[in-house]
Amino acid sequence: MEHKTADRPNWKRVTDKHFEVTHKVTSCFKGHVTVIHLKQVSDPLVVTYKEHEVCIADTGYTWMQHFPEGEKYTITTVLDHTGNVVQFYIDMCNDHGVDENGVPWFDDLYLDIVILPDKELFLLDDNELMEAFKKGNINKDQMNLAHETAKKIISMHKEGKFEQLETCMEHAKEWTQEKRFSNN
Repeated sequence: MEHKTADRPNWKRVTDKHFEVTHKVTSCFKGHVTVIHLKQVSDPLVVTYKEHEVCIADTGYTWMQHFPEGEKYTITTVLDHTGNVVQFYIDMCNDHGVDENGVPWFDDLYLDIVILPDKELFLLDDNELMEAFKKGNINKDQMNLAHETAKKIISMHKEGKFEQLETCMEHAKEWTQEKRFSNN
């Protein structure tokens, strides 16, 4: 299992950034939300999902990560320089919390889901999850937790009931308008 922090301190391609943390409580969401606004990158990051080439990091992009209380996942909403959603990236995790400096963290269980704006969904890194299990980096319960969490999210998404994405979009719109969170 890999312990990660929301501020991504070792992200070498990002040469200048703004990082912000807030706690949100609404009717649909309770938890921490972080923003990394990429003020300058050394070179764009482009990934491929089947036939889709997607730029996920470039100068002016924003990564907004949601840490919903009581859930075993985080959602990173990637916004381009105009504030449009590029993708939702969902990390299955063993746990998440906040460190002594107020920075949210998560224990990554390798398995990920990407949802593109057209609603197309991709399950990623199941091979990494299985390899981690074989090597003893995670146990059977953690492997099952990752699979069960992904299955729940995929099912909810197919039924149009994964409301967290709308919450992410609302928070992204709020941040994009002001380039900061309000204290509401």
